[in-house]
Amino acid sequence: MISKIPLRLLNTIKPLQMTRIFAPFCTQLEKVNKTGQKLVKIVEKELKYEKTNYVEDDSVTEFIEKAGFQLIDDDNNHEVTLEKKVGDVKVIVQFQSRQPNSEEQEEEEPEEQQKKNKQNQQEEEEEEQQETQSDFADFTVYLQKSNGQILCYECTTSQGEVNVNLVSLIKDLEAHKKIPRYERGLQDYSGPDFITLDERLQLALVDYLKGYGINDDLGAFIEHYSLDKEQRLYIQWLNSLTTFLKN
Repeated sequence: MISKIPLRLLNTIKPLQMTRIFAPFCTQLEKVNKTGQKLVKIVEKELKYEKTNYVEDDSVTEFIEKAGFQLIDDDNNHEVTLEKKVGDVKVIVQFQSRQPNSEEQEEEEPEEQQKKNKQNQQEEEEEEQQETQSDFADFTVYLQKSNGQILCYECTTSQGEVNVNLVSLIKDLEAHKKIPRYERGLQDYSGPDFITLDERLQLALVDYLKGYGINDDLGAFIEHYSLDKEQRLYIQWLNSLTTFLKN
C-alpha cells in the first residue's frame, strides 16, 4: 500500500523543487542577455566604422570598359570572374576576395596599451624585414578556343607585377574551376614549374598571355578589387550578424 504524503509536507516540498530547477536557468538567461547586448553594441560599432570607411571606387567601371572585360561578381560568394572574347578565344580570369595584410590601425587606446603596441610593432617590423612581402593575389587565366581546347595560366600579382607560376592544358573547364588552386596538378601532370622552363620559353609564354590583355595593369586591378570584395563581404556579414542578434 502506497502511503500518502501529508498536504502540508507536499506544499513545503514543491517550492524547493521549483527553486532548484529554475534558479540556475534564470541566472543563465540573464547572463546570455547581458552578453548579447554587449555583443550587439560592439558589432554595430564595427559595422558603422566599416560603412563609414568604405568608398566605392569609380575607376573599377572605367578599367573594365577600357580592358574590354565583362565583370561577374556574385555578392554571395568569394569568386570574381572577368570574361571577354579575343578573336575565337574566350578569355576567362578568375580570382577571389582576400584579406589585407595585418596593418597597425591607430585607434584611441590607453597610453599604456599604445606603448605595448609600439613595442610589438617594432618586433614585428624586425621579423618582416627578414621575410618576403606577402601582399599578393592569386588568379587563374583560361584561354578557351572555339574547338574546346583550353590553356590555363596560374598567376600571382604583387604590387602590380604579374608572375606566372604554372601553364597547363586542361580538358574540363568547370571541373578544373572546382579544384582548389593548390591541389591542381597533384593527380594529373600539368606541366613543370614555370620557373624551371628555359628562359626563352618563359618569355614567349608571358608575351602570348599579354596579347590577351593579361598585364600588370590587370594585376593591379585584381589586387585592388580582391580587397574591395572582401570589405563588402565583411560588411554584409556584419549586417547579417546584427539582424540575428536583434531579432
